[in-house]
Amino acid sequence: MEDGLIIEVNDAFLTLTGYTLVETIGHTSVGMAIWCDIEDRNIVLKELIKGEKVIGQEFNFKKKNGEILTGLFSTQLILIKNKVYLLSSVADISERVHGEQELIKAKEHAEESDRLKSAFLANMSHEIRTPMNGILGFAGLLKEPNLSGEEMQEYISIIEKSGARMLNIINDIVSISKVESGQMEISISETNINEQIEYIYNFFMPEAGQKGVKLFFKNSLPAKEAIIRTDREKIYAILTNLVKNAMKFTQAGAIEFGYHLKTSQPKIAGKTVQPYELEFFVKDTGLGVHHEHKEFIFERFRQGNESLTRNYEGAGLGLSISKAYVEMLGGKIWMESVEGTGSTFYFTIPYNIQ
Repeated sequence: MEDGLIIEVNDAFLTLTGYTLVETIGHTSVGMAIWCDIEDRNIVLKELIKGEKVIGQEFNFKKKNGEILTGLFSTQLILIKNKVYLLSSVADISERVHGEQELIKAKEHAEESDRLKSAFLANMSHEIRTPMNGILGFAGLLKEPNLSGEEMQEYISIIEKSGARMLNIINDIVSISKVESGQMEISISETNINEQIEYIYNFFMPEAGQKGVKLFFKNSLPAKEAIIRTDREKIYAILTNLVKNAMKFTQAGAIEFGYHLKTSQPKIAGKTVQPYELEFFVKDTGLGVHHEHKEFIFERFRQGNESLTRNYEGAGLGLSISKAYVEMLGGKIWMESVEGTGSTFYFTIPYNIQ
């Protein structure tokens, strides 16, 4: 009690902490840095000075290798040959605490998943109801007598656009359902990346022109070298989703997309190899993404900002589908963004030419 020197420990102490007997006897728990928080020890001493026993209090302790263990600590004053000593014990409950923490995380994850799916279903209800109202409403108007040819064409055009919007939603739901159930398959064939980039550019060019947004594309390889073996439909879906997103959230400025040929240098069996990969990018000058939303923007049933759901149509599935497709093709996807300035989405796929 006077100096805190350890005079005896059992084998369990040595096994648990990793210290040897020589490293322990004659030393102090403070000097050995066993207490993670020295204030915990001070709390114990105050209780002992008041004449109280300390029984089963939970503290964190540090092993010799730096690992942290959680233990139930008990101690009391004992008298040996008219000298006061401390008799202390620690019951290691690290596994139990870890299990409890995992259960809490699982519970929180399940609750968050339920909340997200509820929000997703509510959004789906809105997304499906809106085009359906357009289809039914204008189909009813077509029954009105004495409609001019111009009015009929306008109503038909609205019905077509509403139908296309609903079809996109249904396709996204089918795609994410296949991904979730593991039924989505890869179909490898020869694919001309340059042609796909140009096709997507021509597809979105009219919309960009209507919004006053400049649209650019960049093909980095000559035609012969741009033919690779990959899943043509999935590359098209990924790029289309990313450009569509950029178009949706960019009201002014420019959108640029394309790819570069890059190399990586992993070591295999002690040797350095240089496999090639294509790194695609879609860059915009749109709203950008808030830093708090970057972590979950690729998750299922999430949107970069769920408050935007009613202002911008969409199921919030495009990025999660894109991420799933990229990973199925052996690549990775990420983003860089500054809120209010714009975003750049990147993804890679192996450059397979055989």
